[in-house]
Amino acid sequence: MTNEQTSRFKYWQWRTIIATMLGYALFYFVRKNFSFAMPGLAAEYSISNTSFGIILAIVGLVYGLSRFVNGIIADRSNARYHMSLGLLLCSLASLAFGFAPAILGIEIGVAPHTLVVVFGVLLVANNIFQGSGFPPCARLLTHWVPPYELATKMSIWNTSHSIGAGLLALLCGFVMSTMGTDVSLDRAEVNKITHNYIVNNLKEDIRKSDQHIDKVTKIEIDDKIQGAIVVYADYRYKPTYENGASVHVEYTFDDNAFNAVKSLVTDNKKISTEEIAQQTQLPLPQAKALQNIVARSMNVGAWQWCFFLPALMALFGAMGLFWALRDTPKSVGLPELGNSKAEQESSEESSEEHRQFVRRKVYGNPLIWILAFANFFVYVVRFSVLDWGPKFLVEAREMSYAYAGVTVAIFEIFGIIGMLVAGWATDRFFRGRAHRTCLLCMVGTALFMTIFYLLPNDIHPMVLICTLAMAGFCIYGPQALIGIAAANQATKRAAATANGLTGIFGYLSVFVSGLGVGVLVDLMGWNYVFIGMIAVALIGAAVFLLMWKAPADGYEK
Repeated sequence: MTNEQTSRFKYWQWRTIIATMLGYALFYFVRKNFSFAMPGLAAEYSISNTSFGIILAIVGLVYGLSRFVNGIIADRSNARYHMSLGLLLCSLASLAFGFAPAILGIEIGVAPHTLVVVFGVLLVANNIFQGSGFPPCARLLTHWVPPYELATKMSIWNTSHSIGAGLLALLCGFVMSTMGTDVSLDRAEVNKITHNYIVNNLKEDIRKSDQHIDKVTKIEIDDKIQGAIVVYADYRYKPTYENGASVHVEYTFDDNAFNAVKSLVTDNKKISTEEIAQQTQLPLPQAKALQNIVARSMNVGAWQWCFFLPALMALFGAMGLFWALRDTPKSVGLPELGNSKAEQESSEESSEEHRQFVRRKVYGNPLIWILAFANFFVYVVRFSVLDWGPKFLVEAREMSYAYAGVTVAIFEIFGIIGMLVAGWATDRFFRGRAHRTCLLCMVGTALFMTIFYLLPNDIHPMVLICTLAMAGFCIYGPQALIGIAAANQATKRAAATANGLTGIFGYLSVFVSGLGVGVLVDLMGWNYVFIGMIAVALIGAAVFLLMWKAPADGYEK
């Protein structure tokens, strides 16, 4: 290239990197907003963790398949049109989700199956369109960035994941804690929210209230009493305490208990559950339940704004992408990047020649399959935190919506730092061998997840946040580098297809991180989720070890 061409190429290279970063961050705005809306949806429509898990599993699988199909399409289509149209359709699906209850005429209470089905259909449609997010980016970056710079520059690009998720966490945390309608003075509406909370959450509250409790065996609700809901609960102690005795308790949820807790929460937003129980003389599980019921009754419908606001931002973002992107250097009058004579002539190859190349470099390449299997385990850990983090922090660690949003945002910020460090280390110490960096990162993830699991419940929240943040620092390295490794092994001629294949395995993980976690929480509680994630991180490390001696890329030397 001439000096002038080099200068123009650098301009378009960084314009492409920045535009796709912002665009892909907006894809996250209209995909992961569902996770932050789940506590509100559970409170208002009594949707269980198992139901959420089923939805997450289905839409995750749909997204993985869509990303695979779009990867094949992206290698042979104009990325500018592909990506901007996909983001536009995602924003429309997100708007429709927020309006669904109003369109169907459904008020708060136990949701009819119709609403849950409509929610599922809209999320499936959204995730079909979401598949047009990453593959065009993979194509664009391999056309604008040479392979010896790809780990560093694509690690910078991959911060778009965490930028999107982190900003969304702050936005949705603010929305869930400040917007919506206050129905706390409407006894009928409060009773609906109370009933939903008891059905979905009271078992866990009781189990956590005493370390000696082995299992909550039964919950019965009597809401026929005027002005109150009475709950009968049976639980059993562990065999090592009180000879495993069974206990029968009764909790009465009425105006007096609700107003007493509401007064304390209004006066002191940071009041602990223990302080509420002490000052109101309520049993600890009931105090925690009422603390959450008060919060949810004062922000009814806030979850809808977790869809409306991100959708509007994505709508404008789609127009920005169409203006900012160009498909290849050739489309702006610049020479294409060439790594060999075959690469330079690739634009003139026939469809059959391209298919043969893809079969050899992707489907017949054992290194791509190892990366795909490893991606499954990386995404189990990542999505377990990203999809369930807000709900876990609110329910299991007793954080407010706003505080939970900040915690997830910090997790994502450390993920950004982790991606940048991982990309730099790959080029600096491992000469582009991203799979070696991934192995070390997965070991680090298992270590910090273990520390998080072993920390006591009464430890200072900042210790929990910092430990979870370090897990984010480690897990986002492999999340970014697997795409880089797959693109380099398949070369730029099949980068999107290779990333589509690894993406399928990543999103097959939703059967574990979505459905598996939902069922496990309903049956056994949150602690077992972390034991599972530690095991998954170690297995992922073992898979990366299989390709330790593999070369950095698949280009013919």
